[in-house]
Amino acid sequence: MNQVNNDFVTNEKDNNTTILETIEQENGSLLQKVHSNFKFFGGISLIFGVSYTTLFYKTMLGFNVLIFTAIMIILLISIIKQLSLKVKGRTISYYVGALLLGASFLFVHSDVLLFFNIIGILLLLDLSLLHQFYEIKEWDFLDYVSKVFLLPFTCISTIGMPFRDAFVFFQNIKILKNKTVRNIVIGLVISMPLLGVIVGLLSHADLLFSRIFSDTFQLIFSSNIFSIIIITIVGFMICYCIICGALSKAGLEEKKKHQFKVDASIAITVLSLLTLVYIIFCSIQILYLFGEGFFQLPSGITFSEYARRGFYELLAVTAINVFLMIISRKYFEDHKVIRILLTLITTCTYIMIGSAAYRMFLYIDVYGLTFLRLLVLLFLLIDFFVLAGVILYVFNSKFPLMHYCVVVMVICYTLFAYARPDYYIAKYQIEHQVEFTIADISYLTEELSLDAAPVVLPFLSELIEEDSLSKQAIKNMKERYLNRINSKKSSRGIRNFTLIQ
Repeated sequence: MNQVNNDFVTNEKDNNTTILETIEQENGSLLQKVHSNFKFFGGISLIFGVSYTTLFYKTMLGFNVLIFTAIMIILLISIIKQLSLKVKGRTISYYVGALLLGASFLFVHSDVLLFFNIIGILLLLDLSLLHQFYEIKEWDFLDYVSKVFLLPFTCISTIGMPFRDAFVFFQNIKILKNKTVRNIVIGLVISMPLLGVIVGLLSHADLLFSRIFSDTFQLIFSSNIFSIIIITIVGFMICYCIICGALSKAGLEEKKKHQFKVDASIAITVLSLLTLVYIIFCSIQILYLFGEGFFQLPSGITFSEYARRGFYELLAVTAINVFLMIISRKYFEDHKVIRILLTLITTCTYIMIGSAAYRMFLYIDVYGLTFLRLLVLLFLLIDFFVLAGVILYVFNSKFPLMHYCVVVMVICYTLFAYARPDYYIAKYQIEHQVEFTIADISYLTEELSLDAAPVVLPFLSELIEEDSLSKQAIKNMKERYLNRINSKKSSRGIRNFTLIQ
């Protein structure tokens, strides 16, 4: 009887062990492949670090961004293949978006756009990691957004893994286990301080010897070499942590349990009151626009106040509306009245978008065009399409809202970046402004990027010929502008090459 009980306990333990091993293998298999194959993944990380240092050390941005983006994508595909996974179709779409933003560095000089491009590339690669390695079938929009922002912190939490895996890897290298090799390493370490003393004495004894060793020392221990080594190591660490962070929870997403839904009457009450306010507001907008005329404003309100208030209020209201739609779909019971109210809210928001766009055009007509004002119009355009996706998500929870929003933003922003907005800003100002002051010309030559040079330079030449302002002041501004262009050209090389010099 005892033997039977022991066999039963043993079998139960074996079964439990097998189950635990199976779960561990399924959940940790991808990350375990990284730990057990440091030679490959460490090599990938080293290529990342060397590539980054080679392309970006002491240089500006240009062709190097496109090359580095392509290298990152190639490395990611190599990692996916090494893990015996198939590259997903949507992952490829994120890669294409990142390459398009990387290629825009060949055509754009604007520092603001270049900064946005870098952020866009990083976000798209972040999304590609999530989509490739995580189980996202049951994620909703809020889950997706939270994971996008949490992934970098997950990668930071794996900061110890490169050291651990490297230690294990080098510990198992046969040549380092050899007694002779180990003794040679110990001898090299011991000889360093002794060599320092001997070289110092000999340098004082002979000037030629001193100069040779001084030049050699400066070459070996120069700040450039140290900087290159440090940047390469940091790049290695970043890449390895990204790999480990992206795979640390791969395949661990559990199926969501049935979520308790709040009674729909609460949402109906809140949304009904908001809808009533929105309808009143939008009615006033329609009556004002079509009743008072297109180019009149209420007394006491300037164009500046009108446009600024319209945009920022719209921004806040739109954010609230999108949040309400997603929250209503996620946490409240499905109800026909909720969907109707959300549809009305969306319609009102579209009216607000039209009102805000109209106000911004009025503002531009009076005060001119700037990068920020163009950015406002871009946001309104993106907002227009995003709202359409949100309302589709409200009626169909399976609609891929996150992917839809990413596609809309990438397409709209990429077209905006490739259009070189500073060029059109300068062109608009020159064509529509009647009188120019020194401050206006200073804005064209100093505030705008060199994307505007094709229209700014001919304009400066015309002003000098017309002598409408101080000729000498304009000549000085043109000279500084040309020096800025020449300085930019002279600092361009193979790494930071652009198609518009």
